[in-house]
Amino acid sequence: MLKRMLRICLQEEGHMKRILLASTLTLCLASTVAFADEEGESVGSPGDPGQVSRTVEITMVDNRFNPAEVKVKQGETIKFMLKNSGKKKHEMVIGTSEEIDKHGRMLKKFPDMEHPDEPNMITVDPGKTGELVWHFTKAGIVDFACPLPGHFKGMNFPGMKGTITVEAK
Repeated sequence: MLKRMLRICLQEEGHMKRILLASTLTLCLASTVAFADEEGESVGSPGDPGQVSRTVEITMVDNRFNPAEVKVKQGETIKFMLKNSGKKKHEMVIGTSEEIDKHGRMLKKFPDMEHPDEPNMITVDPGKTGELVWHFTKAGIVDFACPLPGHFKGMNFPGMKGTITVEAK
C-alpha cells in the first residue's frame, strides 16, 4: 500500500512539474506578446498577404543574413521570402533591439520554444523556405535578427542580424 501511494505521489509530482513548466512557458509567451503589442507598432504591424507591395528574398546561412540591409518605403507591406541554406535552423525576428534581445534571452532559457502565432517572427529549418509578411508604418530603422542561442549575442555584437531602413513617404 505504501509503495502504491509513493508511486502515485511520484506520478503526481511529475504531472505537476509538467503543468508548472507549461504554465511558465505560457506566461513567458504571453508577456512577449504583450510586450510586442505595446512596442510592436514602433516597427510596424503584421501585413495582409493580399496587400503585399513587393517581395524581398533573404538567404539565411549559418552566420549571417544575405542581404543584411533592406530598404523599404513607409506604408509598404513586404513579403520576406526566407531561404535557409545553412545547416542549422534559423529565425528571423523583426522588432526593436530590446525586443530581439529579450526574445534571445528567453530562447536561452527555453531553446526548444516554438512560437507559431508570432507574426513578427518565423523559424526556418535547414534547406527549407518560409515567408513573413510585415507592414512598415513608421519611417526609421527596424532591426531583424536570428536570436537562437549561438547565432546571435545581442544587437551590439556580431552575429545574424540586419537592418531595414524605412524611408519616409
